[in-house]
Amino acid sequence: MLFISREGLFLHVSPPSSMGRPVRRLLAATRLVACLLALVASPGMAQALADTHHAHHSSHRHKTRKHKRPAAPKPALAVSAGSLGAHSLLMPDQPYPLREWDGTSAALDAEAKSRKPAWLAVMVNNTLGIAACRSGLAQPLPPAPAGQNARTGVTPCAIPAGEESIVLAWDRNRLGDAAPDWGDFWDIARHPGKRALRMDPRGTLEIALMADGVSSDDIYALLATPAGIDRAFHKLDQLRPYLVWWRTPSEATRIMKSGAALMLATPHDRLATLGNKASGDKASFSAQWRQSLRQKLSWIVLRNVPPEQRSAVVAMLRDQTPVHDDTQDAPQNGQALHILAIDDGFWADRHDALLKRFQSWLTSQP
Repeated sequence: MLFISREGLFLHVSPPSSMGRPVRRLLAATRLVACLLALVASPGMAQALADTHHAHHSSHRHKTRKHKRPAAPKPALAVSAGSLGAHSLLMPDQPYPLREWDGTSAALDAEAKSRKPAWLAVMVNNTLGIAACRSGLAQPLPPAPAGQNARTGVTPCAIPAGEESIVLAWDRNRLGDAAPDWGDFWDIARHPGKRALRMDPRGTLEIALMADGVSSDDIYALLATPAGIDRAFHKLDQLRPYLVWWRTPSEATRIMKSGAALMLATPHDRLATLGNKASGDKASFSAQWRQSLRQKLSWIVLRNVPPEQRSAVVAMLRDQTPVHDDTQDAPQNGQALHILAIDDGFWADRHDALLKRFQSWLTSQP
């Protein structure tokens, strides 16, 4: 018997005891169907089904809704690593943000080949700037307007951007306050401990020859000969077991902060971040300016910068050039520092060949 009420649908069947097994199975199936119909007809169940359907579609819309991507950072001027913390940039008013980079050829190559420029102009050492101009990574710059007193760059792609110092830094906590020189850098017997140099022949070979007693005035005349190159690598052989190498300025900073080396050659800007015991610095490094190396810097514009952006940034750089100068802490008492100016022409012509020799030396057995 079937009953219909506000609460749902009800079926009551009282099968006779004399019915056979097939009939009983049919009645059981009938009861199941009736129960399902009752559930569907129930107002509460209908609302629940509607809510489930709505939730499913809402979830689907939520999953397929496109999220807004964060806005890309504005293109910047890429400056030498450490220069912002060291306050070594002489900056006139200019509209562009500043961003530090590691100064490596790999980073420059990757940025030049990116689809959208992150750097409108890049501060590079002149050796890297010459190579970038020759290879097409950097754009030749348009001539300066008539009457503008624009400084001449080392290449048609460059605008002068100051200089950077490579100094001998030593740990005063372990070595004392007396400033060592490059001869002391090689004297492991008197000053036992690790030394750190940049993993690049540029600068490293010059330091080796100064440690061997060569005057800074004679370095490049000697390095231009096979005998001079052999002499520099023989000097490096003496220090090989004690050397720690760094590739980027930030690695030089980590070496000093951890106390992994007693002395090292480092960009002077990297010393500005040291001496913070609260951050776990284990060493206190100072700079020896005598026989330091000075490398010239330039602004270049990479090939992926569109013409209209290039024109705007070049006009700004020529009118009010940001210049790097890290000599504010250098001695001002007139003492002879015998500073070595890195010869950009020498390295522009010989860097590839000397890099191959240097890499072969690194991987050879001592």
